[in-house]
Amino acid sequence: MAMNKTRFLTGLTLASALALTGCGGNTDAKPAAAAERPTAYDGPAKDLPENFPVPQDKGDDVTIGYLQIYGALPTLAVQQRGAEARAKALGVDLIVKDAELNPQKQVSQFDELLAEDVDAIVVYPVVPESLGPALAKAEKAGIPVIATNANPDVSKPLGEGYDADLEAPIDREAYAMAEFGADAQSGAKFGIIGNAAPIAALKYMAKQEKYWGERFGLEFAGQVDAKEDTAAGYGPAVSELIAKNPDIDQVWVYNDLVALTASTVLKSSGMSDVKVISNSGAGKAVLAAIKSGDIAMSYQLPWADQGEALVNAAYGSVTGQNLPLPKMVSLQGTAITADNVDEATPTE
Repeated sequence: MAMNKTRFLTGLTLASALALTGCGGNTDAKPAAAAERPTAYDGPAKDLPENFPVPQDKGDDVTIGYLQIYGALPTLAVQQRGAEARAKALGVDLIVKDAELNPQKQVSQFDELLAEDVDAIVVYPVVPESLGPALAKAEKAGIPVIATNANPDVSKPLGEGYDADLEAPIDREAYAMAEFGADAQSGAKFGIIGNAAPIAALKYMAKQEKYWGERFGLEFAGQVDAKEDTAAGYGPAVSELIAKNPDIDQVWVYNDLVALTASTVLKSSGMSDVKVISNSGAGKAVLAAIKSGDIAMSYQLPWADQGEALVNAAYGSVTGQNLPLPKMVSLQGTAITADNVDEATPTE
């Protein structure tokens, strides 16, 4: 193993440590793919177009509904601002509603937009399948629906009712995390912090992180899901993961806030040598943490560009431009490490 296996866990109560004894992952498990490590990305997203075509401003009176999944997340707030800026440039009236990770609330909001007679709908589905009846209504009314992350596993066809889908490059992110982790510590033991919410994109992300980690010859320690998407939920998840695996080398997380929390928990537990590897964000605090060595890597997505692309696709659909749109596109990002952090612009 790449790191000293003798570490002392501080900051964990005796009761919690006892409760977790014997509940860890199978430390004897071997990587699923002991074969050759990949030399280049060969996953299902390798041939996807990188963006939707850019439509011209036709001067039409267009109203687009924007169903946000969770605007409190900084990266998604940046994506929304990108959508709002593009809508303003096109003279589009953008109606924003936030589901706050609640699938039932999102269904109601979708119906509200239909009742408001919008021309198109952009949606990041909490649970893509839950929108089936609403999507059927939109299709019957001739209202195009442009999604983001409705089909995280791009090897599968896009679900019925969605005209097009902008996917975060989830599989490429997982590949980049595994590549970095293997380059930093060959054969390292890594664990994943996931999210308990039924968000298809996050479930697929964790699955692919495990897949690519093992393909790169890393040892999977296990996964612990945060019970709530807040710092109060992230901390206990990280504590549980390291209590089960005190010899862990790397903790992989799914956004900026989890990365910062993980770094804090690891330091307070006397495990500051454990590398935190993140995706989907590179705000000011994370870039500072990468510079200081508290976070090893974060994958920066072009969030504002994604929001702009979603409005472009919706506007183009309404005004009959660039049709048919690609069914799925995926804007790629950049792995931010100590080597290039000084050139990175914060995602804020």
